[in-house]
Amino acid sequence: MAEPSVFVYVINVDWYFDLHWVQRARAKLNSGAKVHIIMSQTDPEIFERLSGLGFVCHVWNIDRRSINPFISVLRLRDLYRLIKTIQPEIVHAITIKPNIFVGLIAHVLKTPYVLSVTGTGIIFSGKTLVIRMVRPIVRVLYRLASTKTRRKLIFENYSDLDYFVETGLCAAEDAVAILGAGVDIDQFNLTPERDRERPLILFAGRLLWDKGLGDLVEAGKMLRKQGLDFAIKVAGIVDHDTINAIDEKTLDQWHDQGLIERLGNVRNMPALLEEVNIVVLPTYYGEGVPRILIEAGSCGRAVVTTDMPGCREIIEHRVNGLLVPPRNVEKLTEALAELIKSAELREKMGNAGRGKVKRFFSQQQVINETLQLYEELLE
Repeated sequence: MAEPSVFVYVINVDWYFDLHWVQRARAKLNSGAKVHIIMSQTDPEIFERLSGLGFVCHVWNIDRRSINPFISVLRLRDLYRLIKTIQPEIVHAITIKPNIFVGLIAHVLKTPYVLSVTGTGIIFSGKTLVIRMVRPIVRVLYRLASTKTRRKLIFENYSDLDYFVETGLCAAEDAVAILGAGVDIDQFNLTPERDRERPLILFAGRLLWDKGLGDLVEAGKMLRKQGLDFAIKVAGIVDHDTINAIDEKTLDQWHDQGLIERLGNVRNMPALLEEVNIVVLPTYYGEGVPRILIEAGSCGRAVVTTDMPGCREIIEHRVNGLLVPPRNVEKLTEALAELIKSAELREKMGNAGRGKVKRFFSQQQVINETLQLYEELLE
């Protein structure tokens, strides 16, 4: 009997893999491959659950915030030793640091690899002095990782793909667009809004300033001055490993003042989406395709989001949601007011969103495209 193929995922943190990648990895596992996952550990229960599914999990102590070159060299060495020991047929890296490290390692080991660019993130969208200093280094490292070794880069939106190709960060023949993580359209099924006089607005995502929660809070204040009655529910974690995380004190103040209702980390998103009327993501972050927008569309919820790469892949203005300029609280307020006032418009946009997700963003479609890419890389 032939030995099973060996496959490795490298990602920065366990919860991100568990939230966005486990279904694609399970499809690879179910194809008969032995699948290893290399990632930092924040929750032993996630490792236990993934191990129970059949994955081989390895702890990799990468510091997502650190730009210390000495620490980076040590983490690169650790990852090199792990991958060399495992001897995979393909390595699939996800997010910026793993992408760069795997590209460099694959050049040495001559191993085919895949890099997932899940949005450009704060490195390409951030405005701070530190980020502006780091950005040219990241660009150089992406170019260094561009080798003659067989590789593919997966992009979640076409804007990022075009940017990488046009700036020489990857060759056009290496670039592939697979739009987001997809959702299970049977789990996130179409549900009618509950009839209520006080619409519920949902913000769901990592609690980062760049995701626009601060802008939403300000818009909420303006809407209340107009006499509109609504509530803002906020679901998501505070990602302390990122420099743009909203501090707990600010979040608690917003909650105590009644500006938002904090829900924490919500695992049953279909049930939460069934409860709410509008989903909002006023992001100015370098997104891939935000999962919450796909989930909202699948459940038939109208969306307000920003006219940013990734967001406009899923939301078509005035069809399945409203697009507003990033960092524009006035336009955000206007868009939310329009949807708060019109249940009929929300229903129309929600139905259109469900149709778009079924056509372009189903989980099975994303899985099929990803597995096909792996096969093509080994041909």
